[in-house]
Amino acid sequence: MKFISWNVNGFRAVLKKGFMEWLEAADPDILNLQEIRCEWDEIDLDVRKQLEAGYDICWFPSAAKKGYAGSATLSRRGDGWTHAKGLGLPDVDAEGRMIVSRNGDLTFIAGYFPNASAGLVRLGFKQKFAEDLAKILKARHKKGEQLVLAGDMNVAPEEIDLARPKDNMKNPGFTPEEREGFRSYLKAGMRDVLRERNPGVPGLYSWWTARGGARAKNVGWRIDIFLVSEGLVDRVEEAAIHAEVMGSDHCPVSLTLKA
Repeated sequence: MKFISWNVNGFRAVLKKGFMEWLEAADPDILNLQEIRCEWDEIDLDVRKQLEAGYDICWFPSAAKKGYAGSATLSRRGDGWTHAKGLGLPDVDAEGRMIVSRNGDLTFIAGYFPNASAGLVRLGFKQKFAEDLAKILKARHKKGEQLVLAGDMNVAPEEIDLARPKDNMKNPGFTPEEREGFRSYLKAGMRDVLRERNPGVPGLYSWWTARGGARAKNVGWRIDIFLVSEGLVDRVEEAAIHAEVMGSDHCPVSLTLKA
């Protein structure tokens, strides 16, 4: 079972950059997109028909602000996934951030995690989100669910996860508070399989600023991440970053589970 997560930085924009061709080649079983930034009916009708032919679609745009944030999950038709919008956190759900998908005892929670924003003006909002999400993960584990958590988490967990850690200690995405929020997911029983399997390997980035030729130089951050429950670790066949895929300032990341 192949999971993919991708912050597309505007769905209508990425359509113009080969998204449909990429989707056919990548062939995910389930795909979460972040920063879709549009309503479903704002997308070209032919594109909608093509997507609906192959996938069940949960489209979750921001209700708080048009053209902002939003997420979507697409699962292959007939695979038995059901989708629900939101985590039951009103302020977060108003921004179309997270989608919960279920298939038997397997749960896929994915989307666009809050950004602390310039000047750290939303750091408190992000901290509360992390606290609430950790509680949700613990509660679902107690119910016996096996979890896959994914998305643009807007935090680089450790110094190895960004090119210039010393320069970014107090910047959004690498503050001690945000990193502690990420660790709360691990304390709730989740595992960062890609990093566990690539200890000490630098340069594994999924986002690059548009300034200064950062992507060509691979001056980036690993902020698009898959985490899995302890019980799924042995089923992870592959965890990968697809830095060669263009179309957004982020690249897709994937996780493949054995049946």
